[in-house]
Parts: sequence; C-alpha cells; structure tokens
Amino acid sequence: MEGTPSSSKVPYKLIYFPIRGRAQPIRYLAADQGIEMVDEIIPMNEWESFKNKQPFGQLPVLHDGDLELAQANAILRHIARQHGLYGSSEREKALIDMVNDQQQDIRESYYRMIYDSDFEKAKAIYIENLPNLLASLEIYFGKNKGGSAFFVGDQISFVDYNVFDLLDCFLVLSSSSLDSLPLLKGFHSRMASRQKIAELRATEAFQNMKICGNGKQ
Repeated sequence: MEGTPSSSKVPYKLIYFPIRGRAQPIRYLAADQGIEMVDEIIPMNEWESFKNKQPFGQLPVLHDGDLELAQANAILRHIARQHGLYGSSEREKALIDMVNDQQQDIRESYYRMIYDSDFEKAKAIYIENLPNLLASLEIYFGKNKGGSAFFVGDQISFVDYNVFDLLDCFLVLSSSSLDSLPLLKGFHSRMASRQKIAELRATEAFQNMKICGNGKQ
C-alpha cells in the first residue's frame, strides 16, 4: 500500500507557507472540530530546497501516519471522511462535491485576479462583478433550509469551511462585497461566530498572516 492513515492518537501534520492561502480551510476545519493538527510552516526563502521532497512539488501537504497527501481538496476530503464531515448519504456526498467544485472555480478566478500584472485594475473589475459571480451560489444555498444553516443537509461538512474561507477572502478584498448577497453574508457571519473559529481568528498569528504569497489581498 502507498501508506496507511494514522490512528486517532497520532496528530495530523499540515505543511504550508506562512500565509492563509489554500491551507486555511483545513485549519478552520481542524480548529472547529477539535482535531489535533501540527501546523508546520515553511518559510518562503526555504521553499526551493524543500520543493522536490513534496509529492507534486507544491503545498499544502498533509501527513497522516505514513500517508502523504498533496492537494488542498484531497486533504479536506480525507479528513472529512475520517471525521464524519462528508454528508450522511451518497446523495449528500455528491452534492457536497458539486458545491466544492463550484467554489473552486470561483476561487481560481480570485487567484487569477490577485496575481494579475495590473492588480489594482483587475481588483476593481473583480469587485464590481462579484455579485454576478456569486449569484448562483447564493440561489443554491437558499434551497437548503432557506439558507439558514449549511450548504448540504443538516450537518456541517468540509465544503462549508471552504466556502467560508472564500467569502472571507472577498470581504478582505472589499468589506461590502457580500452586501447584495444576504444569505451568503449571513452564512459567513455564522461561521465566523463559531467559538473555535472565532478564537483562531482572534489570534495575533492569524491576524498578521497574509492571504496570498505576493501580499496582495
């Protein structure tokens, strides 16, 4: 076998840069669920010497016993399967995957804007288009209990942490970015108010951490 997951007595180890980036939803999930996880930070100036040791030459990477996983969404799904955060039926799993793919499409558009050579111009256009970009997500969210709880079913799942982090990126970009999207705005507020997430976000380490490697946000 490629590797076997750890027993519950051995904490996960998450390896990432000193930014929020693609690892932040994983950190939110672990904090909120009380899952023990070692957060190993790789300084940017040490990355080149570390890069070739990773499965695909990129981060984040999760170590679970001798199982080594790259790709943020693969990591989230792995942890979710082990901790009951992947829906209560095959139908719910399929819907969670669908919403996660949708947020990932939106997230990639965000990163393209962040790394655009003319950031200020790209940012202004992006903020103006955000209500259109998020409209279908707002509508879909409203179909589950009127948008009063989570994206799929009755219980929180890994996709809720992913969407929460994405919406948080948008609020950093523009504090009014969700004003025309009341269901998503309410969802973000409820997630941010969950005790362990709020405690994580109140730390100095979190507040000093940039979202992206180029410092733009």
